[in-house]
Amino acid sequence: MDKEKTVNVEICAACLRDNDTAEAKHWCCDCAEALCDDCGKVHRKSRFTTSHKLIRLREVKNSKSFLMATSFLCDLHSDLRVTFYCNRHDQLICQTCLLQTHKDCKYITAIEQLMPQRPRSSSIDHFDVLQKQALKLADSLNQLIDTRKENLAKLDEQNKTIQATIKKTKSEIIDHLTKLEEELLHSLSVKYDSCVEQIDDEISELQRNRELMSIHDSDIELMRKNGSEPYKFTIVKKFEQTKPKTEDIIGNFRDKYKPLVIDFTQNEEQLASLYNALGWVDIKVINRVPSNVSAITTPPRPISKQWESPTESNKVVTRPLSTRSVSNFKESEMSLKKLVPQTPSITQLVLYKKFPTSSSLGENITVSRGCFISGKHILLCDAQNRCIFKCNLYGSMADKIPLLYFPHDVALFDKNTAVVAAGERGIQVFDIIDGECRPDRFLRPGGKCTAISCIDDQIIVRSGHCKISILDRAGISIFKINTKYDPLILSAGINGSIYWTSNNGDEVQCIARERSQFICRSETLVGPTGLATDGTGHVFVAGYESGNIHQLSNRGTKSIVLDEGIHHPWGLAFDQDSQRLMIINDDGISIDIYTVCK
Repeated sequence: MDKEKTVNVEICAACLRDNDTAEAKHWCCDCAEALCDDCGKVHRKSRFTTSHKLIRLREVKNSKSFLMATSFLCDLHSDLRVTFYCNRHDQLICQTCLLQTHKDCKYITAIEQLMPQRPRSSSIDHFDVLQKQALKLADSLNQLIDTRKENLAKLDEQNKTIQATIKKTKSEIIDHLTKLEEELLHSLSVKYDSCVEQIDDEISELQRNRELMSIHDSDIELMRKNGSEPYKFTIVKKFEQTKPKTEDIIGNFRDKYKPLVIDFTQNEEQLASLYNALGWVDIKVINRVPSNVSAITTPPRPISKQWESPTESNKVVTRPLSTRSVSNFKESEMSLKKLVPQTPSITQLVLYKKFPTSSSLGENITVSRGCFISGKHILLCDAQNRCIFKCNLYGSMADKIPLLYFPHDVALFDKNTAVVAAGERGIQVFDIIDGECRPDRFLRPGGKCTAISCIDDQIIVRSGHCKISILDRAGISIFKINTKYDPLILSAGINGSIYWTSNNGDEVQCIARERSQFICRSETLVGPTGLATDGTGHVFVAGYESGNIHQLSNRGTKSIVLDEGIHHPWGLAFDQDSQRLMIINDDGISIDIYTVCK
C-alpha cells in the first residue's frame, strides 16, 4: 500500500511559504492546502484559482478525513502533481509518468478536461454511488466490530464460567477426597479394632493359663513341705494329668501365632489419572463468520472425504477440519535421539508393487488399515463391510474372511498370530497356520477398540475415549495411559515408545518408556492418518490432506520422503524382514508397496 501523504491543516499553507503562521480556516480540494481567511479571498479572486472550491474546515469532521489524506502529488514523483488519468491502467499520473511509463497508452485524458465532459447529474449520481458504498463499508465494519465485541463478551462469560467450573471441580474433588479419607479412616479403625480385639483375647487366654500355672506352682510347693506321702502322690498324679493339656494350649498358641499387619495399598493408577490434570483450557478457532456480517470472507478449507471405517452402527465418520489449539498442557518438541541409538537416516522409497482394490479384492472395496503377515502376504481391513482380506503383495490369491463386526485396525503380534481391533467387541485374535488366517478367541480390555499395534509380546490398543491400554498376549492389562486427546491411530516403536495421532490437530505425539510425552509437528504435515515404525527408531507418517509421507528419524530430524503419487493416504504398515512400507493410498482404493532404501 502506498504511504499516505498528510498536510498540516492548522496553519495556512500560503502564509507558511512567506514564513508567517496564520490559522487556517478553509481547505482547497484542488490544491490540497489549508488557507486562512485572507488567503482564501485572494484564492477566489485569482484567475488561476477562481474555479477552485473552498471548504470551511469546521465542516470537515476531523483531520483524518479522506479529503485531508488525499494528496494530488504523484506517487512516483513526489514533487509533481497528478494532471492526467490513464484509462488503460486506471491510474492518476503526472507529466513525467506520461512521458516515461505511459507513453504507449492511448486513452489518456487531462483531469481538467475529464470531469467537465460529464453532465452534472452524472457526476452527482457517481458521488451518490460512492457515498452509498462508503456507508455500506462502514456498516460492514461496524458489524465486524460488533461481532468482536460480542466475542469479547462471550469470552468474558466463558472465562467466568470456566473459573467457576474449575473451583467447583476442585471443591468436588476435595469433598470426594474427604469422603474417601473418612471411609478409609473408618475402614482402618474397624480393621485396627478387630486386630486389637483378637490379640487381647489371646493375651487374656494366655494370662488365665499363666495364673493357673502360678497357682499350681504354689500348691506343689506347699504340698511338698507339708503334705503326707499319699496326698503328695495324689497331687503329683493330678498335675501330670493336667500338664499335657496346658502344654497343648501353649503349643497351639505358639504354632498358630502369626503377627497381624495392617496394610494400605494406594490406587496409583487412579491417582495418576487424577493428578494428570483437572482439565484442559484450549483456544479454538472457529472457521465461520456469522451470517449477519456482509463483508467478503475467504471460504474455509473443504472437509476431506470420508475416511474412517464404519462404527458398529454402520455410521461412517468423517475427519473434521484440523483445529489449531494452544493449551496449558505441558508439551515439548520430540527429541527422538534421546529414545533410541543413532542409526543412518532413510533416504529413499522405491515403488515395488501397486494394485487397485477394485480389480484385486472386488468392486467398491475400500481399505482402511492393513499389516504385513509375512514377507509375501498382507491383511487388509474392509472399511465398508464386515470382513478382512488376505492376499499376496500383488493383490492376487485374495481370501475374504467374514467377520461379525467392522474391523477398525489390524496388527501382527508374532509370525503365527495377528490381532484385529473389533470395536465394542474388543480384540479378536487370528491364528496364522500354513498361510491361512483363522479367527479365534476375543480379548476384552474394556472400552471400544479402534486402533492397535504390537511390540515385544505386548498389545497396544486404543481402549476407550482418551485411553491407551498395554496388554500381554492373554489380554491382561499391564498398564493404562490417559491421553489429552482421543487417539486415532497407534504405532508401537522400539524401547517401549508409543506414537499416536488424533483428530485434534496435525501433530504426532509420543509417549516414551518413562511415560514422558513428546510432540512433533511440521508445517508440511496436514491430517496425519497413518503411522508405521521400523526396527531402528524411524517413524513414517502419512499426511492425508498434505498428500505426502513424512519420516521422523531417530536423530530428531523431520523430512518428506515421498510426495509424488501420494493422494489422500489412509494407513501405513512396515515389514521389518523385507524392509517394505505399505501405503493405503487414494482414499483406500489403491495399495502401494515401497522398498525402503538406506
